[in-house]
Amino acid sequence: MFGQKKPVNPLSFIAQECHLTGKLMFSGDVLIAGHVSGDIQAQGNVTIEPSGTVEGDILCRELKIAGQLSGEARCKKITLHEQGVFEGDAFCENIEILDGGQFLGYRHRDPLSTTATAQ
Repeated sequence: MFGQKKPVNPLSFIAQECHLTGKLMFSGDVLIAGHVSGDIQAQGNVTIEPSGTVEGDILCRELKIAGQLSGEARCKKITLHEQGVFEGDAFCENIEILDGGQFLGYRHRDPLSTTATAQ
């Protein structure tokens, strides 16, 4: 009845007016509406909103792009939404590109478990 609650992934939010530079590490999920110049490593999922831009590499569980990413992505699954633009190399098991999404680069079919340990 009063058992322990399941831990929830913490959510980090980078607001639209934020500009961050450097190597960013997160223990949970990340929602990006601002601008990041640098690498992102998250134990959870990363979502780039339509106003969000990332110039750097991303290592996460699942990546959703509605904004722009220039760099390398290493994750289990990438979803590129209608307005999303991805320019770079994608190392993932699955990729989904919705109508209107732009993928400019090369996809390597590589499971997350081997790419995450190679870092």
